[in-house]
Amino acid sequence: MPISLNIRPELEELIQNISRRMMYSGRPMPKSVMEQFEIVETDNSAGILVPYRLPVFERGRGPRKSNQDSGLVHKIYAWMQRHNLFRSVTAKGKFNEAKSLTWYINKYGNKHFRSRAFIDIYTTERQKTIQKIDQKYGIFIGQITKEIL
Repeated sequence: MPISLNIRPELEELIQNISRRMMYSGRPMPKSVMEQFEIVETDNSAGILVPYRLPVFERGRGPRKSNQDSGLVHKIYAWMQRHNLFRSVTAKGKFNEAKSLTWYINKYGNKHFRSRAFIDIYTTERQKTIQKIDQKYGIFIGQITKEIL
């Protein structure tokens, strides 16, 4: 029996546990992020592909290191519009508000990053899963060793 079939339940449980964790904002992980988790199996191994953005959910978004435009201003503009946060009435004023907020985040990082709070979403759950798998296979390896010796 391939090892991937034996540890798939633990990997699925890890993904479920991560989905229940709360972010800095107090809300659960977004479904769009959870859909990016993928279990990869081969004949002799198994693992999880984790979204590249996961550290941002744990530590926040730090200041930008590059001066290339990432399109963040448009995302912030759409977010501010959805939440009705504009003070300006004109389109140019609204865009300038989003632009100034984008500049501040690019310069200093977001609120989560500036608070230096670490929100444990993945690290502890990963360690627990590794311990479960170690216990599961530790007994199995011990039995094989006893049979050989």
